[in-house]
Amino acid sequence: MELIKILEDETQAEAATKKTLANSGVVVLPTDTVYGIFSLPSKKTALEKIYALKKRPESMPLPILISGVEQLPQVSSFQSQALDSLVRTFWPGPLTVILPNPTPNMSLVASEEETIALRCPDNDFVRRIATDMGPLAATSANIHGEDTPETATGIANVLQGVDLIIDGGRLKDGIASTLVDLTQSTPKILREGPVTKDMFFKSLE
Repeated sequence: MELIKILEDETQAEAATKKTLANSGVVVLPTDTVYGIFSLPSKKTALEKIYALKKRPESMPLPILISGVEQLPQVSSFQSQALDSLVRTFWPGPLTVILPNPTPNMSLVASEEETIALRCPDNDFVRRIATDMGPLAATSANIHGEDTPETATGIANVLQGVDLIIDGGRLKDGIASTLVDLTQSTPKILREGPVTKDMFFKSLE
């Protein structure tokens, strides 16, 4: 396991992250909410490693993080006025949307119901990685059902099989993103987070 402090050498951190992902590795990165564990969505062995490290049920698909709205067509062919309004208002930021019609290249991370969850994080480092490497499979860097450690050292103690950890310092008070289901005709909040119900409905007016 390699650990690189992003503030000491961001160029090295970025290069190491890209190399590890390209080689089917698993990387822990700081995000705008909590530390996340990442892989490329096309790398089956890396995806399996994430599930094993986290003890995450295989019935729970991994969300996708993208660099911006321009990568949406790489993940899902779905379009709607609600989606357009939400991403224009809250991306980059702590809003995850569940969409139908995942693209074929997302087959390893789509749900059995043919849906996919994605968001655009408010974190420049992660977005740069996604810009260069494409959409990223990611979930919280923790054991399933447990709190996510606030520090890279804490994560290293919990997820000892990861290939690379990028240390972004202590991420305090990380709150999981708001989760919105757009697979039906009426958008539905499944989990309220930093984007509150009032903010959500106001954006759709």
